[in-house]
Amino acid sequence: MDLSNYWQENKRFLVSVGIGVVAFIGGWMAIDGYVGAELRAQRARKSRVEGELRAPLFTAQDLERASAENEALRKACDELRKDLEFVPRPEFRMDKGTTATSRYFTALERTREDLKRRAGRAGLALPPDIGMPAVAPTKEAALARYLEALDAIEQVVTAAIASGCQRIDKLAVRLDPALLSGKPIAGVERTSVEIQLTGAALPLARLACALQDRSVGRVLPVERADFAPSRTRGSDEVRLELVLLLPHLGSLGLPASAEVTQ
Repeated sequence: MDLSNYWQENKRFLVSVGIGVVAFIGGWMAIDGYVGAELRAQRARKSRVEGELRAPLFTAQDLERASAENEALRKACDELRKDLEFVPRPEFRMDKGTTATSRYFTALERTREDLKRRAGRAGLALPPDIGMPAVAPTKEAALARYLEALDAIEQVVTAAIASGCQRIDKLAVRLDPALLSGKPIAGVERTSVEIQLTGAALPLARLACALQDRSVGRVLPVERADFAPSRTRGSDEVRLELVLLLPHLGSLGLPASAEVTQ
C-alpha cells in the first residue's frame, strides 16, 4: 500500500480521528485529575471502615464495666423510687380477691367515723365529706388513688389533732388528669390533696412541721404551703393552705413497686 497516496486520499479523515483521540485522552486525564483523587480517597476510606466493622468494637472489660454501671443505676433508681413514691398503709390498699368498690367504701366509712370521733373529742372541726367525692368513681385506678388520698388525709387529721389545730375548712383530692384519661403516664403522676385550715398560728406551724418530720411519721411531699392572715375582720387567726403530693412514677423504664389496673 502506498502510504503517501492513502494519506492524500484520507488526510481529512485521519486528521479528524487524530484530533478525536487527542481530545479523548486529554478529557480522560482531566476527569481523572478532577475526580480520580476523590474516588481513590473514598475507596481507601471504604476499605478502612470495612476493616473497622470487622473488628470487635467492645471488649469483655467494656461489657463488665457497662454491667456494673447499669446495676448501680438500677439501685439508685430503686432508692429514688422509695423516696418519691407514695406508699399507702396496708388498710388503704386494694387487696387481691376483693372488689375495688367494696374495699373503698369499707375503708371510707371506717376512717370517716374514726376521724369524726377523734376530731370531736379534740375540738377540731372537719368538713363532713373529709375530702372524698360525693359519688364514688367507677374506675379501679381512680378508686385506688382516692383510697391512697384517704390514707394521707387520715395522717393529716391525726397530726392536726396532735398539734392542737382548731378547724379544717377544706379537704379536696385532685387526681392527675392523665390518670383519668387512661393514657400511660410518662413521668410523675401527681395526685394531690388540698387542705385549708384556720386557727392560731402556733398549732398550724406545728402541723406543717409534723408533716415533714420523719420521726413523727411518714413525710408527705408539700407542693405549696401558704400562711396568711385570716379573712375574718378583727381576728388574730391565720390561714394555712397546703397542697400535698401523692406521687407515683409512670413509664420511666423502672420497676414499679405497685401497679394499678385500669
